Amino acid sequence: MSATQDLVSFVCQLEPHTLPEPVLRQTTRCVLDLLGVALAGAHTPLAEISARWARTQFAPGTITVIGARDALGVVGATWVNGSSASALDLDDGNRLAMGHPGANVIPAALAVAEQTGASGAEFLAALVAGYDVAVRASAARVPWYKDKMYSTGIWGGFGATAAAGKLLGFDPAMMQSAFGTVGSHGAFPPGGLQANHAMVKEVIAWSGMTGVSAALLAHQNFLGPADFFDYTERWDTAALVAGLGDPHDYAILKTYFKPYAVCRWAHAAVDAVLELKRRYALHVAEIETIQVETFWEVTRLVNYAPSNTIAAQFSIPFALAVALMYDRITPAEVSDARVRDPAILGLARKVHVSVDDALNRQFPAKTMARVTLGARGENFRTTVEYPRGNPENPLSDAELHAKFYALTQAVIGTERSERLAAAILDLPHAKNISAVTALLV
Repeated sequence: MSATQDLVSFVCQLEPHTLPEPVLRQTTRCVLDLLGVALAGAHTPLAEISARWARTQFAPGTITVIGARDALGVVGATWVNGSSASALDLDDGNRLAMGHPGANVIPAALAVAEQTGASGAEFLAALVAGYDVAVRASAARVPWYKDKMYSTGIWGGFGATAAAGKLLGFDPAMMQSAFGTVGSHGAFPPGGLQANHAMVKEVIAWSGMTGVSAALLAHQNFLGPADFFDYTERWDTAALVAGLGDPHDYAILKTYFKPYAVCRWAHAAVDAVLELKRRYALHVAEIETIQVETFWEVTRLVNYAPSNTIAAQFSIPFALAVALMYDRITPAEVSDARVRDPAILGLARKVHVSVDDALNRQFPAKTMARVTLGARGENFRTTVEYPRGNPENPLSDAELHAKFYALTQAVIGTERSERLAAAILDLPHAKNISAVTALLV
């Protein structure tokens, strides 16, 4: 079979009862994390603008819009919920994909599962398929198609299509057609950071909307190219399907979760400064220099005066200064007030970023950083190989729940937040997902 046919067969044949317990557990963790992030993100200007636009351009429907009482159709809800999921830069990611599958796949699957009345187990199986297709579509790109082209929107729509098609009960012909349609109409931005003060956020919401639209079109017998994943000019087709269906190697198992509300490329350096501050009981006033040796891509994040909160999410000097000042980076620390804080900006100007060839060679499999703090007339140094939240350095269930509650309790209250967490964890046994969606508004 061709690579396209192999991927199609994998998606169509994946059954909930075949998923091992660790995979189901990880998938519910992804849902918990993403929905918590989206509930908080729904109250950002980015998401509010997206919702206002959707209400004027899409017909009302029955599908839940996270954080709102007025429902939309599947496509409109996917757009708004994807915007909310990506707004805070706290959504999950995959290292080899170099991006964020969850914010593409989960909003699309949630909308279609609500429309079809899918069980919780069927919803989770669709997510497993969607993450796998999305990550493979990115990781197996040939060099010209991958190098310096990190935007999740380039490949995330394939995952949204896979999840939506799975929930719509597609046969192989429909799934092939849907993949061809999303690939033909999908986003093709040159990179994720070329306008890091903007609201496009790697075109995540738009590609998710395109992905679910492609599935809905295929459901109406709209024909797309049947061999889209067989284009060797874009994909290493052997790598695209290598190990496909191995229950120990599902892409969702390699998901990382973000403890800090800034670009993942900054997280190793953030971990390093916090470690040094704690280990040597350093005070911010004592710090004279902050030297960061890391991989080349981080040099694109050296912005000493971010213009707004989105730009601050992509500024490593700002991230390190905030971390040193507050010992954390939650959305509250990446706010308009913090962006203008002269104490933070003064500390940020002490950051110097340089490329270390050995660390650079580890990218994209690793996003390492070596940080040296100059203080008290001494140099304090440490290296972080795997930032917190990586599969090799995972957030515990307790830490992931703490993140969820911190993000949601201010929005929906403590009691409702606890009920939502319980409903998400019960998804493997749920008759449908209404117990979850009812608590998102």
